[in-house]
Amino acid sequence: MRARTVGELRASGYRVKPVKQELRDNLIARLRQGAPLFPGIVGYNESVVPQIENAILSGQDVVFLGERGQAKTRMARLLIGLLDEAVPALAGCEINDAPDAPICGACRARLAEKGDAAGIVWLPRDRRYGEKLATPDITIADLIGEVDPIKVAEGRYLADELTIHYGLLPRTNRGIFALNELPDLAERIQVGLLNILEERDVQIRGFQVRLPLDLFVVASANPEDYT
Repeated sequence: MRARTVGELRASGYRVKPVKQELRDNLIARLRQGAPLFPGIVGYNESVVPQIENAILSGQDVVFLGERGQAKTRMARLLIGLLDEAVPALAGCEINDAPDAPICGACRARLAEKGDAAGIVWLPRDRRYGEKLATPDITIADLIGEVDPIKVAEGRYLADELTIHYGLLPRTNRGIFALNELPDLAERIQVGLLNILEERDVQIRGFQVRLPLDLFVVASANPEDYT
């Protein structure tokens, strides 16, 4: 029976792993079994697949470079199979915080208040995948987040972390995020995306927010679109 509270999870000895470590461990297990990484996709076993395996084993994010119709998006979706069947997260968290190390202010406050009695939920692997088609009109609010005017109207300060309405990236925390047609993003959005992935912080409406997200990012690009 799965744990239902932080205390039960701790007593069970369960250890939360970073998503890239999780992918690596499950890839190694699959390679030992001789099972294919991308069932149903042919023609890449001697070229693309070994490079993807090397990237996962070394803990790197991935960019699929190829023309339309080369199964880039399908391969990204099949990577879900390398995630654990289910992982624990704090109940009620918008960004799937790990029970032992929450990163959002609401979950830190909840854990401080309830301690071991704080509830947890188990996230299946299909809920840990996010996908977005990049277009020139995408904003930082779409990917990272924005100040929620309703929360501000309720009396919170603009600089309060609890006023943030999280975007797609934070909501895919501890999972796989696929960004199709990466070059179509506006340059300033690409800079913001790099900042959140490398520096783990971002500016939203002028104030800085630390978001040490746990993500495996898969991007795709078509060389015909930007060369």
